[in-house]
Amino acid sequence: MQLHDHMKYVDMGCKMACIPRYQWKGRPTERMLYASEQRIVFLLGTICQIFQIAGVLIYWYCNGRLAKDTGTFVAQLSEMCSSFTLTVVGFCNVYALSVNRNQIETLLEELQEIYPRSRSNHYRCQHYFDMAMAIMRIEFLFYMFFYVYYNSAPVLLLLWEHLHEGYDLSYKTQTNTWFPWQVHGSALGFAMAVLSITVGSFVGVGFSIVTQNLVCLFAFQLKLHYDGISSQLVSLDCRQPGAHQELRILIAYHSRILQLGDQVNNILNFVFGSSLVGATIAICMSSISILLLDFASACKYVSSLVAFVLYNFVICYMGTEVSSASGKVLPAAFYNNWYEGDLAYRRMLLILMMRATKPYMWRTYKLAPVSITTYMATLKFSYQMFTCVRSLK
Repeated sequence: MQLHDHMKYVDMGCKMACIPRYQWKGRPTERMLYASEQRIVFLLGTICQIFQIAGVLIYWYCNGRLAKDTGTFVAQLSEMCSSFTLTVVGFCNVYALSVNRNQIETLLEELQEIYPRSRSNHYRCQHYFDMAMAIMRIEFLFYMFFYVYYNSAPVLLLLWEHLHEGYDLSYKTQTNTWFPWQVHGSALGFAMAVLSITVGSFVGVGFSIVTQNLVCLFAFQLKLHYDGISSQLVSLDCRQPGAHQELRILIAYHSRILQLGDQVNNILNFVFGSSLVGATIAICMSSISILLLDFASACKYVSSLVAFVLYNFVICYMGTEVSSASGKVLPAAFYNNWYEGDLAYRRMLLILMMRATKPYMWRTYKLAPVSITTYMATLKFSYQMFTCVRSLK
């Protein structure tokens, strides 16, 4: 088993995002090369995302802010913020992965170099592989369902209104977005509007899948190595010849894993920050939209709410898992039979214990930790915003 065996769902996300899969030295080359058609779809999808971000703001400025009663104004504002945040977070993923692509491939190459050999008994490679693949599969299926439902809802709603007498055709798109052509009352304009949002969300959802799966992949790789260090420390016997050299290797190994964790943190800092801010706003505003809007719009924003809750949860959960795995190094070193070793052995073990005193933790720009605690604080703050905005109606 090698690192590239973990890349199945990351590669599928790359295909959906219309970008080349991640390649590094030692990974088998891809049979199908990156086609120019994929590049065109990627550029078109990115342009559609940027246009949608601007279109949502323009639509609210021209229509939503002019609402006379407070309830309608709050509903329009919450709908705009929810749609705007959803698109912005997707674009942030596009930006973060595009800018840091070389760093990601370099990091994957380093993880491949230190990936445990199959004969090692200190690593639970198959266990972590199965867990990572199961989580990535669930994420992929969920986002595919979200994409299909989100983009088919306007067409299904229009078809339902057409088949039932007494209903005027609403021509509602996925989001309230301004377009430089007529949408309401025009079948062609409506189709072009839905298609542009569909193409933009296709690339955006693809990048979100890649982002989530990379976070999962990096987290389980760090867990694998921290678990291996703990296992080797427990089995290390200071009375055996060569124990000093093995301990030196473990100290250097632990230091390298900490450095790799910092590299992951630096690469994903922008993702962590956009997730934290975006989820806080979107969870609040999507909840308001569900309460104040009609049934069809409420169903759409339920999917948006669930997507953000899951998106932020996965990131924070992975951060907690990394912290938990790194916290096992200190007890493993402490329960080593250090009391039977000489002074040099004890000093080296003390150095390792001092480095492992605090569990390693990802941080959002060295501020908020990426953990379940932060996730719960996000939900709490979102609920406080929700009660405040709801009281305005």
